[in-house]
Amino acid sequence: MGWLKLNSRDHWGRVVWAYYKEFEDLDVLTAEAQSLLVGLKLCADRGVSSAIMESDSNVLVHLVVSKVLSKWPLYNVLREIRHYLSRMEATLLHVFREANAVADTLASLQLGEQQFYDSLTTLPPEARGRACLDCHGIPRVHLGNV
Repeated sequence: MGWLKLNSRDHWGRVVWAYYKEFEDLDVLTAEAQSLLVGLKLCADRGVSSAIMESDSNVLVHLVVSKVLSKWPLYNVLREIRHYLSRMEATLLHVFREANAVADTLASLQLGEQQFYDSLTTLPPEARGRACLDCHGIPRVHLGNV
């Protein structure tokens, strides 16, 4: 109760907001870190003080939680992420991609410019369906290249 999950859900499982942003020519780890930072900034801008952050990048979660130093330019992004996490009551967890189906679906759509969604109904249909299933606790099964 009272927590927001950074995969854009509140404690009832309702979509609060979601975003899509392309990070150009960044490597995967830096793009994951930038995405987490954008989400943390959105939380801060909206006065969210308690949040659960989830990432399907185990390496990113380890880097942030362990406080190890990293190469440039990832170093500055990690420093900013840690700063935002320290300002709020927050937990950063690793989850498998299937457990974060809405974010995974949005990332795969290649929407071009940055998009912001403020409710379930404004999400693209593919992501809306994933959000509905997620809200009801129905897991996404990823069959790979079948």
